[in-house]
Amino acid sequence: MTTSQAHLNRRHLIGGLSGLALAPWSATGFATGKEIVVGQVASLSGSNGADLGQGLKAGVEACFLAVNTAGGIRGQTVKLVSKDDRYLPEETVNLTRELIVQERPAALIAYRGTANTMALIKSELLVKHGVTLVGTLTGAKEVQGAAGLLNLRTSYERELAELVGQIQRMILDTVAVLYADDAFGRTGLEAIEQAAVANGSKLLAKVPYDKAPDKVDASLNAAAKQLAAAGAKAVILVAVGDPVYAFIKAFRPLNQASRIFCMSVVDPAAVVKRCGVNVAAGIGFSQVYPFPYSDKTNLVREYRRALARLPNAPEPNYFSLEGYVYARVLVEALKRAPDSPAEVQVSNALMNLPAIDFGGLRMQIDPQTRNGMRYTDLTVLTRQGRLVG
Repeated sequence: MTTSQAHLNRRHLIGGLSGLALAPWSATGFATGKEIVVGQVASLSGSNGADLGQGLKAGVEACFLAVNTAGGIRGQTVKLVSKDDRYLPEETVNLTRELIVQERPAALIAYRGTANTMALIKSELLVKHGVTLVGTLTGAKEVQGAAGLLNLRTSYERELAELVGQIQRMILDTVAVLYADDAFGRTGLEAIEQAAVANGSKLLAKVPYDKAPDKVDASLNAAAKQLAAAGAKAVILVAVGDPVYAFIKAFRPLNQASRIFCMSVVDPAAVVKRCGVNVAAGIGFSQVYPFPYSDKTNLVREYRRALARLPNAPEPNYFSLEGYVYARVLVEALKRAPDSPAEVQVSNALMNLPAIDFGGLRMQIDPQTRNGMRYTDLTVLTRQGRLVG
């Protein structure tokens, strides 16, 4: 079910990158003895997918620990400074401004959220300070090609087109959608509407839910009743965090027949934990990074080794793998940056990276979208609560 990237125009792959994060580099370039500071602002607490921000942070830290243990970059250690925006767009902007002024990071990394990223872009902080954000966990079309952003996540348009196409191939030709009434939800709904037309699927219902704390429960219960009555063969959730679990638990007793599909922003393990194995069985998940639970590829083997070295090492998941890849890309740019570089020189190094083969995942920066990823996959939870591809 993995979508090949064979149609990419350039085949200019970097040899030997699979050992990049574990090998020391020559003592030229950055001044020996200095720290290279990298900044992150993401949701590390709250009910709207804090596990995503925590996973991204763990993956970045795992990569940096591996680099530092091997001697750093030309003798310098890489330090991650993280701040918690609680998934609030205004806090994303405020904390980024504070971080840039106080820490002067060489780059930013591993943000998340459509509205959060859009608020940061609108603030023009990235352009004003010449600093690049390496990776943000959103595939919204509004962030594609934004100045100051190197996007390392498959677009929602492509992710959802592949998901709707896979649903159609499973002979599930009627679709309904639950979507968050926010920038993330609306951009996902638009992508599903376009994909449904392209694939010949019939969109029976599209129901928003209100994220406001005093309205969300009633809104989800009403949406569950409406979507259960629609009788679509597939129900796609453009949702994240606690609302996903609440909807599934409300919907399933009302409708046992419809198949539920979540996007890559939802953690399958959390669905099993919060909804129970029986309720979670059969739920599908689109994915935009390789399967992180086995050692089939060089990338995943290296990621799992690096993650295991962290204090209180978390279990592998898609989000820490994504953060790890973000960090690997940044490390390659830092390695290529000139002596004592300013932020803008790191940004130039990032945007001029050639294609990279990580050993199971390829990155090729598109100069128009400033996006380096096109990978898609589909996974499903078994009756035992195991995720399979």
